[in-house]
Amino acid sequence: MPFSRLLPRSQKTGVMVATAFVFALLVAVLTLQTYYHTTKTVVEEINFTQLRVLSEAAAAASLTVDGEMLIVKKQDNSLSQTIVPNAVAQQEIINLFGKRNLPIEFRSEKPGAFASAVNWGFAILMLAFIGLVGWRLYASMGGGSGDFNLEDARGSQSVTFADVAGVDEAKNELAETIEFLRDPERFGRLGGRAPRGILLCGPPGTGKTLLARAAAHEAGVPFLSVSGSSFQEKFAGLGAARVRRLFTKARQLSPCVVFIDEIDALGRRRGRSSDSASADQDQTLNQLLIEMDGFAQLNGVVVIASTNRPDILDQALTRPGRFDREIAVNLADVRGREQILNVHARKLKLEEGMELSWIARGTPGFSGADLANLLNEAAIAATRHDAAAVGREHVEYARDKILMGAERHGFMIDEDERYTTAVHEAGHVAVGLDVKNGDPVHKVSILPRGRALGVTQSLPDRDRLMKKREYLEDQIAMLLGGRAAEQIVLDTMTAGASNDIERAVEIARRMVTEFGMSPLGPLHLGKPEDPHSQTLLDRVEQATNDIISAQMTRARDIVGSRRIEIDLLVAGLMERDTLDAEEIQICFNLKQKQRAA
Repeated sequence: MPFSRLLPRSQKTGVMVATAFVFALLVAVLTLQTYYHTTKTVVEEINFTQLRVLSEAAAAASLTVDGEMLIVKKQDNSLSQTIVPNAVAQQEIINLFGKRNLPIEFRSEKPGAFASAVNWGFAILMLAFIGLVGWRLYASMGGGSGDFNLEDARGSQSVTFADVAGVDEAKNELAETIEFLRDPERFGRLGGRAPRGILLCGPPGTGKTLLARAAAHEAGVPFLSVSGSSFQEKFAGLGAARVRRLFTKARQLSPCVVFIDEIDALGRRRGRSSDSASADQDQTLNQLLIEMDGFAQLNGVVVIASTNRPDILDQALTRPGRFDREIAVNLADVRGREQILNVHARKLKLEEGMELSWIARGTPGFSGADLANLLNEAAIAATRHDAAAVGREHVEYARDKILMGAERHGFMIDEDERYTTAVHEAGHVAVGLDVKNGDPVHKVSILPRGRALGVTQSLPDRDRLMKKREYLEDQIAMLLGGRAAEQIVLDTMTAGASNDIERAVEIARRMVTEFGMSPLGPLHLGKPEDPHSQTLLDRVEQATNDIISAQMTRARDIVGSRRIEIDLLVAGLMERDTLDAEEIQICFNLKQKQRAA
């Protein structure tokens, strides 16, 4: 693991720059030191006898005495040296050179200024680098305070309940906690205890983090935020130390709100494995349990956590006394979606007559984050088209892009494949219009989008909280409509129906194994790893195949009875690529039938 992974995010850049600077200095010093040593002249090593002979020879030009080292320079500028530790022997050699009147030089045993600077500089830089690494490691292991973000609830970037829409029930649940933070004595007057922890559960993008930040702002208290994954590190004990440091800071700022995002990364059930990583994670969770259970009654610290997976949390964490309340933050209904759109549309310029209720009705199942992305994509499309304001066509374009994928304009497709795709999509449309309990068909296109060559889009006309058996059967039939059209109109089959078949089989299998909507009766197989008899599994497969076969026969019958309408729809798709709901109704002559009725 790189060392920078141990550091708080806010300090990683500075430390990386400092480390790079120190490393560059080390490289420079090593380079200078290497150059200093390599630039020395090559010296011949001789013994004392050879030195005596050389002192009397004409080849000797000078003598240098460097401590115990005697260096002779010859007439050809080459050097010879030997070590003479005996002072008498040294004096003898010096006398021999002196008798010949040759130059004799005595050097100091202390190193020169440059060598001293290089040696000391290298040592100092090494100590500085080791000190920097040790200091940052100490900070990451418990000596720092950068593992969590501290926000002032009254700051300019604060979020209020007015910025959180579509989750009125969750806001009402948080009202008592806000009152406790504002006036903790009120709850203790009669011996009652305010909630110590609140667990926000719900799908991604529903506003759990915004709710926690808004609650802290409404109460006017500091907001400490941290992610559950930030407690997991390579070294054992770091997670528990960070938990202690977080709650120590929270007690100092009391009253305050501690928000732990994605707590399932920290609070998974203990005892899952015997390896060291799981043991350290269990230790971190134990420390969190101790900290949450050690609060005084009126210390003013409330823990708010969010998760998408409440089913995997440890039971000791979700018991009363730690997380007293579990608040479900679900997807908003049509009224809630309109409120969310009102919040996100404040900074947008919309066309006159643009009704956000129309967008809300056409976006069932969208979360708050999805709706924000929808309006942002619509604004980008309007800007790209140089429009004066965001209109319906831009919202339609953004919704199609989100639901069906972006159009692949540069993708070349053969005419025969375009026709095959048109027939396939026409089969989906024919079955979708014929079934009574399915979602209305909104648009069909043979323009390649994402990984699909064509798309048939159905938009629910209302929020479905419960799905009936008839609705699921109609959904399977519509998915198989493309394959039915291939078989009847083209007298062949293509690989383009693979995803349709996969989704249809998945729905049928859930009808059998989870919903009890088969002749096998109420049946739930549980987890895939749970043991089951082969006889039961064979019966489940047979029941699933029976559902798929029945709906396939139904789809073939519908396609066979709508050949004329399918041909008209295919011709329209080959001409214009994309048809909306009104153009589809014209092809299937639905308006005339409605008028005649």
